[in-house]
Amino acid sequence: MGNPTALYLPLLVNADSAVRRQAGILLLATYGERGITYLRRLLDDPDPEIRTQARTALQSISETSGLNVALEPFRGIYVRCLGDLQVFVHGHEVMSQNWSQAEGGRAGSRKVQGIFAYLVHCGRRGASRIDLADAVWGAPVSAASFSRTLGALRQMLTNLGSPEFAQQALIVDRDHCALNPAVYLCDADHFERTYTLATQREDHNGLAEAVTLYHQVISLYDGPYMQDLPRASDWGNERRMMISNSFVIAAERLASHASEQGNDRQCALFCRKALEIDPTADDVVAILLQAYSNLGLRVDLENTYRRYLDHSGIDPRREPDDAAVAMYNDIRVTTERRT
Repeated sequence: MGNPTALYLPLLVNADSAVRRQAGILLLATYGERGITYLRRLLDDPDPEIRTQARTALQSISETSGLNVALEPFRGIYVRCLGDLQVFVHGHEVMSQNWSQAEGGRAGSRKVQGIFAYLVHCGRRGASRIDLADAVWGAPVSAASFSRTLGALRQMLTNLGSPEFAQQALIVDRDHCALNPAVYLCDADHFERTYTLATQREDHNGLAEAVTLYHQVISLYDGPYMQDLPRASDWGNERRMMISNSFVIAAERLASHASEQGNDRQCALFCRKALEIDPTADDVVAILLQAYSNLGLRVDLENTYRRYLDHSGIDPRREPDDAAVAMYNDIRVTTERRT
């Protein structure tokens, strides 16, 4: 996966200050402060022209936004765990061969990746060796095998960082392991913080004031939490569900705001995003049915309602108070009166 902020560089270095300012606003609205981290990663790009443009772009954002932006390459670990796991150390992506122990060691790359992912999941509290073994191997593991795998993880941090960085990042204290929260950023953490800020702002200031933050929530979601790690279906399931539910709510709030503004097409777009994650979200289906009715898209309305009944297993005759069923019946009655 490339760096998405590279697409913004021509606008962020444009000679017109108004263009630079608008591009910076768009970047921050789309990615939040994660966009700045993306740009800082470009300061390590092999192309000197890209490095120069990234520095100019960061200076422009600092001047137009008032944010304190560090004009130096990103140093530390960036973890993308919404969707497929993707890890960067000092701006360099950790490739499959980097997860394997040096010189043909027996520690499988998936086990090394699994330990790292579980430590990210545990955050600052870390995990005991017993918990790590259960999470990664699914059973007790020999001390030698565990040490080899942990050693491979430390070797990866050393190779892409330095021995000092590996010592700082991976904290091992007898029977306990942790990643130092001061040296890594995680998109799932950022997603959860942004969602919390959005709901708090809506509670205090109303939906219109929270829209920008809800947009950031939507942009941060790239897929289910730790989706490509086989054993994460066990230990990561609760957080995966919470994050997915938060995405659906954020999309529903954006759909509601678009509906309030009379923008039914945009409303339908956000509803469809939510239903890709949870096709049984009755409140979202109700909003989408109303949008399709307003747009005169009767076929889409009928297909959406039938899909909802199929996915949810709802019997509309027994559950007429269900939000989607009630909306469909109201639309049908209104349509019949008109005809």
